[in-house]
Amino acid sequence: MGTTRILAGSLSRRLLRPTSLVPASGHAQRGVCGCCEASSHRRDKKRARLVRFPRHQHVRSGRTGANGIIQQRRAFSSASSEHTSRRRAIEDTPLETPEGSALLEGLDVHTVHSDDGHPLATYTIEGDEAELEHRTPVLLLHGRTWSSVPVYHLVGKTDPAGSNESRSLIEALHDSGKIQPYAMDFRGFGGTPRDESGYVRPLQCVSDALAVINWIDERHGAASGGECKRRPSLLGWSHGALIAQILAQRHSESLFKLVMYGSMYSPNVKYAIPPPLNTDVHDANCGHTDHDDFPLAELAARNNADGAMEDFTMSSGVSSANEAGSIFPPLSAKMFAQAALISDPIKVRWRDLHQLNECHPSLVHVPSMVVAGDSDPYAPIATQSELFTNLARGADRTWCIVSNSDHAVHLSDERCRFVEKVANFLESN
Repeated sequence: MGTTRILAGSLSRRLLRPTSLVPASGHAQRGVCGCCEASSHRRDKKRARLVRFPRHQHVRSGRTGANGIIQQRRAFSSASSEHTSRRRAIEDTPLETPEGSALLEGLDVHTVHSDDGHPLATYTIEGDEAELEHRTPVLLLHGRTWSSVPVYHLVGKTDPAGSNESRSLIEALHDSGKIQPYAMDFRGFGGTPRDESGYVRPLQCVSDALAVINWIDERHGAASGGECKRRPSLLGWSHGALIAQILAQRHSESLFKLVMYGSMYSPNVKYAIPPPLNTDVHDANCGHTDHDDFPLAELAARNNADGAMEDFTMSSGVSSANEAGSIFPPLSAKMFAQAALISDPIKVRWRDLHQLNECHPSLVHVPSMVVAGDSDPYAPIATQSELFTNLARGADRTWCIVSNSDHAVHLSDERCRFVEKVANFLESN
């Protein structure tokens, strides 16, 4: 247990979960709610499954033709020796370790190359290829600090009794039978290695997300025998919602729908442009200006458990009818911290944050959903109202506030209601 075995002559990797993440019996007990029960049942049947690493797929962002169809180009590793030398996602990242590999249980991992050839880790749950034709694809974007696997595929031991209740949003959306979820890691996060600069820039994240969107669009188009029936949708959480919003503003023709979940948007926040003369290549902070939500002092610092649990501000088991017996921090927060510190032990280095100033709701022209918890301290109802009311006219929009929830609604006790509302929005015409 706790080891990773690479199969000789294959791109497959067998993932075995360490005993610290599963009950001693090796069998997971089912969760208490419908979406958790379905996920737990499926994982019981697929424990220690093969996580497939397909051949490299190089996707360029493409150009829009006169008919509004994205023109895409793709080449496989077998077609060019240049592609065979390219790095794969997961390689030389924390997710390549035995502990990191265990977090990938139940996921299929793809390497999608950006326009500049950088490998982007992309996660999904594979089923029958025929199912792709009938499912609505959606790409999930993580936030400022934590990568997609702990954020969107949190699976592990949650209480001393040994129950193994899944908090995986990827599993829950997939098990709805209507949605085909994907998630990706930005550069330097989780399974996507850093690039040569060592920095993360908002507009680079937008470009990389668009490359994955185009790959998804092509993939589902191939499954349906041609053009994808529906463009992929996009869901961004926290600061990832800002990246998603900019992509929707710039490339509305590439998206079916947009979900801004716990968005950090605020009309009163503008990120300062770095001083133009600050170009000393020896200045480690060149191109970065200190901000409250991107503190300069924390760049490249080690992440810690307290920081991992800061999004969990409500006790588990709290409801309007029952305050007694609540637990704080909730067990899901401890489970998240354990996974997050494995996948993202070091904070990434953000720069050029003024690029986020491009966010403006009036430039969003795709059907949109604004969703947040009613007790979210980082995305308060007042700013969510500003975001919702200023979205461009001419496109449907939905505003959803989930009660008894904080910033991490999808990991809370209210997660099943969150999944239902998001899945219904994405599936509806």
